[in-house]
Amino acid sequence: MEETMNMTAERSLEIITEQIVQSRKAVSKDVGQSLYVLGLYTMGMAVVVSLINYFSLTPLGHLLWLVLPFIIWWVLRNNKERVNAPVNLVGTLVSKTWWTFAVFAISYTVLATIWNFIMARMCSPNEYVRMHMTITPIVILLMAMAVSITGHILKNCWLVWFGITAGLLVAINSHVGVGTIILARLYPPHVVGRWSLIDPCPILFLFSFIGLMLPGLMLKKQK
Repeated sequence: MEETMNMTAERSLEIITEQIVQSRKAVSKDVGQSLYVLGLYTMGMAVVVSLINYFSLTPLGHLLWLVLPFIIWWVLRNNKERVNAPVNLVGTLVSKTWWTFAVFAISYTVLATIWNFIMARMCSPNEYVRMHMTITPIVILLMAMAVSITGHILKNCWLVWFGITAGLLVAINSHVGVGTIILARLYPPHVVGRWSLIDPCPILFLFSFIGLMLPGLMLKKQK
């Protein structure tokens, strides 16, 4: 009788473990689809904004970034190929992680934009350089952190390191302005001026490919 109970307990534990593994796989595929769409549409928006700013010689194209979250939300909601992730602890943790990222990223972007707008009209150019709030590196680091935390939740080591590596490289490059420094040494001022109009689109394109689309594609393809 006791042996039967032990076998039943062991079998129950095996069933629970199998269910956890299956649910984690389902959540991984759902996360992969979301990351893939997020990366693909962010890359596309970076190209569109760059072209608009380059040919119009104004930074007005950056206003399109405000529309991107709604486009991605609509695409994910109406995507028939998306895997329906089970409602469990793993799925909930992943969902809450990205919800927290969205709240922080959108709130910080709005507040920083308002602050920079006010400072640009109250301060001299030299003072504005010291007083303005940097947006792109902060948002990239937040997104990279969300990708890495998602990797920890899904027990996926390469996803963790994708987020960390891509986030640090791109955020540091964006903060230091490596692209602008290189262009300033190699090309005349008008080229640097054109680059300043499309910046930070190339950086966002790079991070979207390395930190979002590529990991999302790998999660979608894994068995």
